[in-house]
Amino acid sequence: MQLKDETASYVQLSNQTFSLITNAMTAYNKRALDYSNSLWEITSRPYASTAVETTVRENLDRTNQIVSLTIQELQINGQKSADLAEKLVAHGTKAQETMMNSIKGLVETSISNMNFAKDSATQQLDNVTKRVEGKTVSTR
Repeated sequence: MQLKDETASYVQLSNQTFSLITNAMTAYNKRALDYSNSLWEITSRPYASTAVETTVRENLDRTNQIVSLTIQELQINGQKSADLAEKLVAHGTKAQETMMNSIKGLVETSISNMNFAKDSATQQLDNVTKRVEGKTVSTR
């Protein structure tokens, strides 16, 4: 029963980790698409005037918007990456504990099996010794 519980927790941890990574990748891709869309909206706006001074001022405004948008996106990506790293470390810790418990159970079972084999061998050796001693006594 315990082996099935350990196996189920391995499967559960794997599913949780896969789900976590998939959700993070989906969210990142959505943010990247939104960022690209925002960049496109900023750069594709038509100019209001053909005057050089107005065009330069508008380009500086657009550049400022792009820089602000990029800084905001980098901050969000950094925070989301840190959150993902923390969650992955927590999942790694759970997996390590599960493996440690499984190995502990395997070692305990192996020791129990060796003790049983040792006890059986000792019992068989005692039985053989008694038979040999019994035959030795009866032949004298």
